Amino acid sequence: MVLSLSVSYTAHVGGCLRMNSNYFYRLIWFGCLSVCLPIILGGVVYYHYAMQQGISRFQENSLVSLNMIEQFTEKSMHEVEDDLLQLALEPVILDTFAMPNYGKNYISQADVLNKMAIQKSKNSLIGDIYYYSENANIILSHSMGFQKFDTFKYKSDIEALRKLHLEGQWVYLPESQKSGYLSFALKMPSLTTEASQGLLMIQLEAGQLTKYYDSLLSLTKNQSIYVIDDQKRLLLQSRKPDGHESAGISESVVSRIMSEESRNNYFQIEGPDQQNNYYSYLKSMSGNIYVFTVPYQAIIGELSWIRWVSVAAVLIFIGVGVLLTIVNLKWAYNPIVKLMDSLDAKARSLSIRAETLSAELAQSIPPLMERFLQQWLGGNFIQSSALYDEFAKYGIPLDRNYAVILVRAENRLKDQRFRSEDKSVITFVITNVMTELLRERHALEGYVLHDADGHGVAIFHFDRSVPPEKAIADTTRYAETVSHSLLTYLKLRVSIGIGRPYTHIADIRISYRESRQALQYRLYKDKATIFYIADLEGRQKPDAFTYPRQTELHILEALKKRDSRLACEALHEFNQSLKSSDSYNIMFQGHFVLLSSIISSVDRKGEGIPEILEYDLFEQLRGKETAEEMYEWFAQSMFPLYEKIIDENYNTRGKLIIKEVQAYIQNHVSKDISLSECAEMFQTTPSYLSRLFKKEVGMTFLDFVTECKINEAKILLIETDRNINDIAYTVGYTHRNFNRIFQRILKMSPSDYRAANR
Repeated sequence: MVLSLSVSYTAHVGGCLRMNSNYFYRLIWFGCLSVCLPIILGGVVYYHYAMQQGISRFQENSLVSLNMIEQFTEKSMHEVEDDLLQLALEPVILDTFAMPNYGKNYISQADVLNKMAIQKSKNSLIGDIYYYSENANIILSHSMGFQKFDTFKYKSDIEALRKLHLEGQWVYLPESQKSGYLSFALKMPSLTTEASQGLLMIQLEAGQLTKYYDSLLSLTKNQSIYVIDDQKRLLLQSRKPDGHESAGISESVVSRIMSEESRNNYFQIEGPDQQNNYYSYLKSMSGNIYVFTVPYQAIIGELSWIRWVSVAAVLIFIGVGVLLTIVNLKWAYNPIVKLMDSLDAKARSLSIRAETLSAELAQSIPPLMERFLQQWLGGNFIQSSALYDEFAKYGIPLDRNYAVILVRAENRLKDQRFRSEDKSVITFVITNVMTELLRERHALEGYVLHDADGHGVAIFHFDRSVPPEKAIADTTRYAETVSHSLLTYLKLRVSIGIGRPYTHIADIRISYRESRQALQYRLYKDKATIFYIADLEGRQKPDAFTYPRQTELHILEALKKRDSRLACEALHEFNQSLKSSDSYNIMFQGHFVLLSSIISSVDRKGEGIPEILEYDLFEQLRGKETAEEMYEWFAQSMFPLYEKIIDENYNTRGKLIIKEVQAYIQNHVSKDISLSECAEMFQTTPSYLSRLFKKEVGMTFLDFVTECKINEAKILLIETDRNINDIAYTVGYTHRNFNRIFQRILKMSPSDYRAANR
């Protein structure tokens, strides 16, 4: 009843809220449109105006660049022409026409080459200068020196000049152009005839000029500059950033520029690359034309910042306008909103209460089912008659095949991340990971819980049509995924036992016991992590096994010598020998036999055994489940305990022996007492008795015997009138030895001692 009322109330309030919210949102949209439309229109107008201004500035800048390029190029060419004319008027060159046999006049040739070198040094743009004498049929080159005409590198250039009559013009000649040279030649007449008698050629490095062009370009990826003479020949052109020359300029564009009456202008037409290009040109006084070209889209792209600035400004204004609109509408709408918020809060409260009640009812079933399964697996659920009713109550299917796996954390106490009381935390982590992985595997169905020992347990159920082999294969893959996930992401090593699949639901208890039994095989399979009971029990075991008695003796001998390292090495060998049996019982019982031998060796007569039995060592060993755990228990617990008890036993017994020896000596001072005699009497060795005597009494055995004899003699000297010989005999000395020893110890003779103390 409460749930139905809360649901109807929530639906009614929610409808009112939605209706009022829709009205509020319509107001917001209307206000936003009122703000946005004027701002967008203003932004479009500003964008077009800014683009026109940007293009105008670009046009002005291009004309300024052309002026600078025209001045630099014309100045450079005129300087080179003047240098060549000055060289042509030099007497050393003019005199060559009248010299007979000039080809062998090496002095005159050297003078000509010197003049060329001087002119070359004046201008870095000059690539080479050479002089051709038709009479001598020789070439004098600044870079190559004396050359025969037939072998000269630029022979084809000279022939082209004479054939096309290109003297006095800047031209690209066939061979010079390959080296990047722009050539200028002067015909050299003789003094007596107007016929040509030679050529004076100068070569200009075109690359030096184009480098200057590139430095003035702001859009080097797209802009190009061309220099064209009055014959429509291309003299110079800029290069692209990759070093290649720009695309050529069409003849129609050149013709249009030459037909223009103005000295400089700009226009926009389609270029040879089928793109809409922008052109600026400048005509020089020498007849050369300087053309600047760039794709129109490149200009637009360069000015794209205007578009983004405009868009950003529009968005900022829109954002501010929308924010102010929302704030104002909120302020005007606030009383209604408060009322609706109050109703909404009450509706949410009722909804939460309803959901809480539903969740509590839904969540009460899994814990009860888990508790029931724990009782059944642990053998505590004894009402077998009501078993099927309980399974049906919790929705557990009854007509399927079932298998159980058990997940156990390894070395939990050795992991420094966990404390001994963190067992429940580890159990929660393992079961949580198992649950998540089970949800991801749609081929598997089952339940995850933990048993009474805190181990993770998964109960799988399979359709009866699924073969047992496939069921075990799917279960094994799931177990491998659990082991890998816990080790990879949580650095938690686990061992997993798998029981056989059974067709009866009551047999899940048997499968669970088999999974626990499978984990016992970890005792000698410490490298494995997945254990399937059928594979382990079906293995063929070795035919014979011999208990490593000799290795056991090595362990006992090492312990007797207090050599822990040697004892651990022998223990490792003992452990490996038992592993070779491939038997859980042999492995387990073999370590029990070793423990019994160590306890028996504490004292063959039983001394110290009650004390060592107080530690309940067999129960401690029974709790170890792997060979590694057993090895560590012996090495880290049993061996140190053995040494401790032996030391304590020797200390207690040794003190008792010393007291008895002292009493014996004091009561038999008249005898000749020896160390060997006392050692044999008290069943120990002379060396041990000597060390023990020195440790407990603070003096050697012989010194103590001597002290007891002298003390007895001192009493007899003071209290009796017996002569010195009788007293010496009474304490076991001869007269001579007695006087010597007495004198050595008391620094006086026996007679003097008697006289001084009476």
